[in-house]
Amino acid sequence: MVASSEQDKRLRAELAQGLGYFPASVTAEDVARYRHQIAERKARGEAGERDGWGPGGYKWRQWDHLKEERRRTEIEAQGRASVADLYE
Repeated sequence: MVASSEQDKRLRAELAQGLGYFPASVTAEDVARYRHQIAERKARGEAGERDGWGPGGYKWRQWDHLKEERRRTEIEAQGRASVADLYE
């Protein structure tokens, strides 16, 4: 297990404020995607797209953690399939 640096911890905390959950990955690609998601939510909130489920439109992000889990599972499955012949 690799310990997180203080910078990674601060970045995760910053992203968690906008996402509603602590992201597992802080790679540049993932951080860019997270920031895009946060910006989309902010734009929807400013446009008045509220659903009455609390401040900031909780309903919009209630399933984000499951979408992220599905995305990671698909990437892992692709990776396993690409190296499967190595173990035969």
